[in-house]
Amino acid sequence: MRKLTRQLLAVLLVVTMIAGLTVTGNAAEQESLLTLSVANEQIYAGDEIIVSVNAAVADVVADGKLVVEFNSEALEFKGAEGGNAWPENSDLSLMVNDGNLGQLSIAFAGVYAAAEGAVVNLTFTVLTDKESTISIDTENSYITDAGDMALGAELTLNLVCPSASFTDLNTNEYYHEAVDFALRNGYMNGMGNNIFSPNTALTRAQIITVLYRVAGEPEVTGETSFKDVAADTWYTDAVIWAAQEEITTGMTAELFAPNFAVTREQMVTFFARYAEHEGFDTTSEQELDNYTDASKVSAYAVEYMKWAVETGLIKGVTDTTLVPTASSTRAQAATVLYRYVTLVLGEKGR
Repeated sequence: MRKLTRQLLAVLLVVTMIAGLTVTGNAAEQESLLTLSVANEQIYAGDEIIVSVNAAVADVVADGKLVVEFNSEALEFKGAEGGNAWPENSDLSLMVNDGNLGQLSIAFAGVYAAAEGAVVNLTFTVLTDKESTISIDTENSYITDAGDMALGAELTLNLVCPSASFTDLNTNEYYHEAVDFALRNGYMNGMGNNIFSPNTALTRAQIITVLYRVAGEPEVTGETSFKDVAADTWYTDAVIWAAQEEITTGMTAELFAPNFAVTREQMVTFFARYAEHEGFDTTSEQELDNYTDASKVSAYAVEYMKWAVETGLIKGVTDTTLVPTASSTRAQAATVLYRYVTLVLGEKGR
């Protein structure tokens, strides 16, 4: 094993440009040995990313220790492994200590020196859509034969906001996080021409399609019994699935009314039946007495509305009104979907 020499090195910010990411830096006074990089062209909250610690030159990195710092509120460390710069016969040993919040220590040793490229790959889960930074702590890091080459490197991740792609979405509105979630996971799409139409009423075909996508778009067989659902529409499979799983019974036995705006009580019913389909108990002791229009909730939807109010899936239009027969907008539906995932499933999805 090569003799250890420990260097006190000036902090170096390495400039690396990657599509969808911005890595900031200053001019180096020493040649840089290390850089940090991410392969993802676009990064969303919920993604799992691999950050590579790269050797800029070959045959220098054989053993050493790197201390990596990161924002633990933005990133969750998942694991580390040797990168492709190590020869297959290098007999690499790798030890990772992630005991300190926001910091991890990586000790490594290889029989043969690494080539230029990824020395260590670090896996993180992205927890937020806020900018976050990963850096190497030069004071506590060393590489045996680094010589005068600097070790400091910093990578700033600028996450993509899905809503930013649409001209009619306001990131300061109540629906921002929910719409981002729906877009990021492919549960909802835009209406074309960079338009999302957050305040447009959601149709019955659209809400069933959303739930079908949440379910993973399972393969369906058979045909629809609804006369107003053709065999080759974008929502046909979703309606067949929903009818077969008893998530919908249609407006009548023969009509689904795909282009009708979905009402608040219909939306609640669809979500409740889907929850039952997934094994959740939707019985509730919740009363609706606090709402002056509780009597306007249709008989088929009363128990589901109680469950939805109790779980927080739906809130009144005001403190005293549910307005059950009003149509639901696309932004409102995205919000209910997000609440379903966070409150009913108890997680934030991807």
